[in-house]
Amino acid sequence: MRDLQDVRKEIIKTRKVTPELLKDLEDIYADLTQIDFDKADVLFRIKQLNHIELTEKYKDFFVDKIASFLLGYGQSPDEIDEEEGKWLRGRIIHRDEYDKALLDELENRLGNIDRKLPNYLKKNNYIIAKFEDILYYTRYFAIIAVVGAVLSSFILFIQGFGLIIKGLVGFFRDPYAKYELLFEQLVSSVDVFLFALVLIIFGVGVYELFIANVDPEDKPAEMRPTWLKISSVDDLKSSLGKVILMVLIVSFFKHVLEIDSEHWTPISLLYLAIGILLIAGALYLTHKSGEGGEGKNPKEMAKEAVKETLEEAL
Repeated sequence: MRDLQDVRKEIIKTRKVTPELLKDLEDIYADLTQIDFDKADVLFRIKQLNHIELTEKYKDFFVDKIASFLLGYGQSPDEIDEEEGKWLRGRIIHRDEYDKALLDELENRLGNIDRKLPNYLKKNNYIIAKFEDILYYTRYFAIIAVVGAVLSSFILFIQGFGLIIKGLVGFFRDPYAKYELLFEQLVSSVDVFLFALVLIIFGVGVYELFIANVDPEDKPAEMRPTWLKISSVDDLKSSLGKVILMVLIVSFFKHVLEIDSEHWTPISLLYLAIGILLIAGALYLTHKSGEGGEGKNPKEMAKEAVKETLEEAL
């Protein structure tokens, strides 16, 4: 008698279940007491192979063997227990003609002994199963956000590079001009680059959360950037928050450069001091959370940040 795996390989090679191969399968599954979940699973995998020509005789063979295994020679004769039900439900997701015929056969055999098919396996749940499939695949809508974020970051990188070129052109035209204009151009480019990084982190994070892990085969795990290790929404918020904080700092610095010192008033100086104090507190909190401050009370961390900042200022 041929080995089961050899028969399966032959089916894949010939792309059909020939009468000879079906006879081999019948011989292999003749002793129903020797069928277990793994052996029964092979019959499901055969019918799920792409571009395989199956016959009506194979469907009858498939239905009879699976039904007999579950109700006659499985772990719980004459009923489908919880383990068998979970196993079967995981293999009739698509509910093709083979699955429907199998469920009909199970329902008929159970009806003959005054038992019922579990509700979660009944065919009247077909619409619910399909609806759940649709809901599951709606996660691929996230591709729109990923592509949009990546394209937007590309545009911003080009714009940031353009600001650098603009500043360099101005420098070479007049190397002895005031440095404020060049400084403003370079700081603006940093601001743009940082926001582009925010979009990349957002795109990669959404992809990892909703689609699949970004894990190139030729890159070892230790080379994976820390910001790329996103396993939850909290991880994504944390990575985004740190970069957004840097964007705010650079933006604040850029606006400070635009202030004309001759027109500063006491109130504007006060606003500037408060802004610097708040940014210092935010940086302190970020640093503490990175060192293991997750277990501390946020209010206590905020108080410590303000206290230490004030002490340093005084």
